[in-house]
Amino acid sequence: MFKINVVVLVAVSTSILFLAGCETLSPGGKKSKLGQPGLHQTVRKILGYPDDPYLTPLPAAPEAYRNAYEKLEARDYAGAVEAFSTFLRDQPTTNWTLAAQFNLGRAFESLGRFREASVKYQETAEKGRKVPKLQGLALLRLAVVLDALGEDDRSLAALKDAEKRADKMAPEIAQTELPARLAAAYARARNFSEAERYFSTAERQLARLRAAVPSNEQPEWLPRILYAMGHRAQAAVEWNRFESNLIPLERSQIFLLQSAEFGVEPWASQAATELISAYGALRTSIDSAPTPAASELIIAAREQQRTRWERLVRLADAIAGLRALFVNEIENTSPDNSPVRRISEFAAEFEEGLQSTLMLERPVGEAATPDSVKRRESRRVRAVNAKPAFPGEGADEGEDEE
Repeated sequence: MFKINVVVLVAVSTSILFLAGCETLSPGGKKSKLGQPGLHQTVRKILGYPDDPYLTPLPAAPEAYRNAYEKLEARDYAGAVEAFSTFLRDQPTTNWTLAAQFNLGRAFESLGRFREASVKYQETAEKGRKVPKLQGLALLRLAVVLDALGEDDRSLAALKDAEKRADKMAPEIAQTELPARLAAAYARARNFSEAERYFSTAERQLARLRAAVPSNEQPEWLPRILYAMGHRAQAAVEWNRFESNLIPLERSQIFLLQSAEFGVEPWASQAATELISAYGALRTSIDSAPTPAASELIIAAREQQRTRWERLVRLADAIAGLRALFVNEIENTSPDNSPVRRISEFAAEFEEGLQSTLMLERPVGEAATPDSVKRRESRRVRAVNAKPAFPGEGADEGEDEE
């Protein structure tokens, strides 16, 4: 039981509370001044200290902040942007300022306004040095939006900075989502050894966390974290970033599918929507090849046709890999409009369309590529701890994208 006597409350900065004449009893019975080392986390949360911006605000939070947060949770992202912006303008130096900046970034991110989101996450990370948990979360989200913006090097750097603060994060985020995102970042950089190391860590830690849960219980965080492990901010895929977007998807799509299989909302529907959107964006990228310069039209057009063919084959392999991950019992017993059925029906139709295109557009003498044959021969039926090999590992890792 905590006994708190507050005489004077002074908000000196955006991240630290200083209390005069205020003391508390720690669990061990020792007195400690708030704002000094030894401050118990429960006391900070009683006072409304927002070191975790994902938590529903306590009644002690300003009404304007709570109203803005409610809009964010209700997915009224435009309303949340306006409300958080107004709060930060009217109350720029409160104990909720950093959390408001972070959540404003979340609203921008949800609207696909990734550049504006990156600014807010960057500001939160820079100003949150004394709040390492919030700082780590800001760096993690910064990496996600930088990935969507195609800034792979900066995204990886943000993830490595977040990794330094992993011990302050919730275990399910630090031990699963963070290494899964690092693995995807290294895969995009074609550093497959590091990618495999981090993916193995994420899968191993996820299995350990799941093993600690009683068999008759399903923790709220499990489908949420599975979704987070596979999630990437959705954006159009440029022609020269086809491989950078496909390679991480081929490994992480298992997490999105598993999240959908749990059927827990909103994660199941979001996972289904993201998988369908990701494959649609990749197909659109193939169909949106840039027009070659007139001076080299014939040669460039022929090379472009070959590249298009190879990418269609790669995409066909990826969707076949997704279909191999389905568990028949779950698929067959899912309701018609369930997220799992949506993914299943989309994948079947998508693969059929790809195969028709491949038959119509196959260049003379062209068959499945050697890499494609190798991938299909090595593909395994899904297991509990499925661990597919990274696509592209057999290719020249030093080869640049088109």
